[in-house]
Amino acid sequence: MVLGNAKMLESQGRKIIHLEIGEPDFVTPANIREAAIRALMEGETHYTPTPGMLELRKAIAEKTMQDFGVEVRFEDVSVTLGSKEAVFAALAAIVEEGDEVLYPNPGYPAYESGIRFFGGKPVPVRLREEEEFRMIPDRVNELVSNKTKAIIINSPENPTGSVLSKDDVKGIVEIAKDIGAYVISDEIYRYIIYDGLKHYSPIQFDENLENTVVIDGFSKYYAMTGWRLGYIITPKHLTEAVQLVLNLITACPSSFVQIGGIEALKNGMDAVREMVRQYSIRREVVIEEVSKIEDVHMVRPKGAFYAFINVSKITQKAGIDSFKLASILLEKYGVAVLHGTAMGSFGEGYIRISYANSVENIREGLRIIDKAFKELKKG
Repeated sequence: MVLGNAKMLESQGRKIIHLEIGEPDFVTPANIREAAIRALMEGETHYTPTPGMLELRKAIAEKTMQDFGVEVRFEDVSVTLGSKEAVFAALAAIVEEGDEVLYPNPGYPAYESGIRFFGGKPVPVRLREEEEFRMIPDRVNELVSNKTKAIIINSPENPTGSVLSKDDVKGIVEIAKDIGAYVISDEIYRYIIYDGLKHYSPIQFDENLENTVVIDGFSKYYAMTGWRLGYIITPKHLTEAVQLVLNLITACPSSFVQIGGIEALKNGMDAVREMVRQYSIRREVVIEEVSKIEDVHMVRPKGAFYAFINVSKITQKAGIDSFKLASILLEKYGVAVLHGTAMGSFGEGYIRISYANSVENIREGLRIIDKAFKELKKG
C-alpha cells in the first residue's frame, strides 16, 4: 500500500525517497544471473518435480550441514516460490481449526494472516523494546497452552532487526518439545547479521528433527527478490503434506530460476559478505542520523536491514497515530516509511525504515524526517 501510493506520487512528478521497501537495492550477482541465462539458452524451460530439482535440494541440504553441522535428508527439502509460499505451505500442513500459533508482534504480517486463513488462532508474542525486541522464552512460556500447535520465530527479525541468542532459540525449542508443538523458523535474513553475532537455528537443538520447520530463501541475502525462490526443510512425517500443498498451488518453481539458486549456493557467499559490509556501513549512518532527531530513539539493529524507530513522543504531541505519521511523511515531505502497525498491533508508536538504499538517500531522508517532526511538534 505504501509503495503503491509512493509510486503514484512519483508518476505525478514528485521526488520520493524510498525507505519503506524491504528488499535489497543491489542487483543479483552477475554469476547467478549468468547461470540462469545459460540455462534458458540451453533449453531449461520445462517443469521440474514439485519439490524442486534434485541438485538444488541436495545443495540446500549440504549448505545446511556446512552452516549448522546438522544432517538433513534432501528428500525433506522442498523448493518454493519465495519464503512466503513456504510459510503458507507450513501453516497449511500444520494448522487445524482452533489450533493456537504463537508468532512475533511486531513481525512479518504473513504469519498472522496465514494462521487466520487456515482457521487457527494467532497468539501474538509482544516484542518489547526494553528486551531488544527479542522473542525470549519466558514471554513464550507465558502464552503457550494445550492448544498450541506451533511457535513461529524470525531471526534476524523484520521489522526490528533483533537477533535471538543461543539461549533464546534453545529455550523456545525446549518449550515446543514439552508441549508437542512445532517451531517454524523463518531464517530469510540469517546471513545479514552484525557486531560479530552468530545466527542460531532451532534445527541445531532438535536432534531428531521432529519438531522443527526451517524456512529460508534467496531473496534477501543473495538480492534475488524478483526471482521468487525459497525453500522449506520439514520433519520426515510432515514432508508429504507440505509437498502436496505445493503441488496444488504452483506445481514447481521455474527451472532456470532453480539453476540460478544452485549457483548462488555454490558461489554466492563472497557477494553476500560484500552486501552485508555495505549494509553495516548504512546501519551506522542510520544510527548517527536518528541520534540527531529530538524525541525519537531506536534499539541498535543487530541484523537484517531495518531500523524500528520509536516515534511515540512525536505522535502523542501531534495527536496522530503511526499510520497518519507515515502518510504525512510521504504526502507532504516525500519520504516513504512503513508505519509500525503494518507489522502488527504492537507496532504502534514506531516507524520502520529500510536502509537497503544509498547512504546519500538515507541521510537525506532522515534529515527530512527530522525537519518534519520539528514542524509537526509546532503544530
